[in-house]
Amino acid sequence: MFKSVAVAILAFGAIGAASPASTNVYTDDLSRCLVEKTSKADQTYLIQWVFAAISAGPDVKTLSTVTPAQRTNYSLGVGKLMTRLLTVDCRAETVKAVKYDGPNSIQVAFELLGRVAMQGMMADPAVTAELAKLEKGADMNALGAVMAEAGVKPPAGTDPK
Repeated sequence: MFKSVAVAILAFGAIGAASPASTNVYTDDLSRCLVEKTSKADQTYLIQWVFAAISAGPDVKTLSTVTPAQRTNYSLGVGKLMTRLLTVDCRAETVKAVKYDGPNSIQVAFELLGRVAMQGMMADPAVTAELAKLEKGADMNALGAVMAEAGVKPPAGTDPK
């Protein structure tokens, strides 16, 4: 349980704050269309763009070899992808979502697409192996105690005090 929570935090953090599930039918339709109309390659490209953008930050810049020119190319490519999705592939869904649910529906729909893209990457065995290393630094007994205090049964093998 803790491992999946950690993976979820890392996954959603990489794309942006997770928003609550939409309760608006038109935003849901747009979200579904975006996911259906993006290929695995499109989703990989979105992840690469997010990585390139994040790598510009001063706290992580030294960990990456992404150049400013590469960042620009990713931004241009994702801009074209977004335009294709909203104006061609999912045009009807976009119009209805914006008309009835408001302009924020586009952000909500793309957040879902980002989460779907991240799920694919997080399932890769190399990524899973790296994320599993988190447990070595975590105090599972302390985490289990917090869960027990919250009324959730702690995982087997922990000793909440």
